Amino acid sequence: MDTPQPIEKRFIYQADAVAFAAHIRRPTDFQFKAVASSCLPVTGGLAEASSGPQSFQELISFTSASTSAQGDFADTRRAVDFTQGNFGDNELSTNTFVDARLNGLKIAVAQDHQPNVAAKTVTFIAQELHARLESFSDRRTPIAFRGLEATIKGVSVDGHELIVTTAPEVCTHYETYDKLEKAYQDDSNFRKQYGGLFYPTGNEKTGVGAMLTKASIPNAGGIILGTVVSSLKWAAQPAPGAEIHGNRLTIQGFGSIFFGEIIYEQNLRRLTLLRFQLGSPVGGEGSAVEVQSNGHGWPPAK
Repeated sequence: MDTPQPIEKRFIYQADAVAFAAHIRRPTDFQFKAVASSCLPVTGGLAEASSGPQSFQELISFTSASTSAQGDFADTRRAVDFTQGNFGDNELSTNTFVDARLNGLKIAVAQDHQPNVAAKTVTFIAQELHARLESFSDRRTPIAFRGLEATIKGVSVDGHELIVTTAPEVCTHYETYDKLEKAYQDDSNFRKQYGGLFYPTGNEKTGVGAMLTKASIPNAGGIILGTVVSSLKWAAQPAPGAEIHGNRLTIQGFGSIFFGEIIYEQNLRRLTLLRFQLGSPVGGEGSAVEVQSNGHGWPPAK
């Protein structure tokens, strides 16, 4: 009879970050390949990437980009003990950190114009975009996302400044999926303060049906989509042709920009600081500063 092999206890890391990517579909089809991408292997470690200035024609440009992803044991000294081959005793907790940054983003969409009339350009600028996500696993309970940073600064449309306010505490105070779901269900103050940060699915009950049903976060138990942006407002006069709808900015002759979108799943969070849809003389879509972290302990917790 074969001797049973000892079970190898391990943490399977998964984390990645990307600073910028886009697909322009018209009038020219162009793939702006993912810039400064970092991805961890299953064993963790450190991944880093950076880029200097890049541009596509006169449409999109940025001045610098960088990302990093790091995963390791929380107690690195004790981790040395398991390098002797006794990995079956490894019960150590792990930390994962993911970071992405993009500076000097500029998107300038030239408008259609008549002969002998000066061409007009709609220009969107975001001077500083920075996201950081921290997660912790003790192998026995759901992954806790204990740190989140979301910085969106220097935003303007044709010189009109837009102030973007974020609420990272909605993630850090409710660091697991279950805690977030429970807070929405049981805490009316939470729903009053943060309820607008979660995207409806279109299947929610309304009217009397909603009044007779216990409060539930949209798509509870499945993928929850929302935003960490609590407010968009103009510093002074609004840009002509621009409208604010929640975390979405629509600009005539340009398209739409979505700020601070976040995906919640069991043991996973994925934050995208800026996503754009160009629907104007130029068509296409892209995103800037995205971080994702999760992972799995093995063997699975009971």
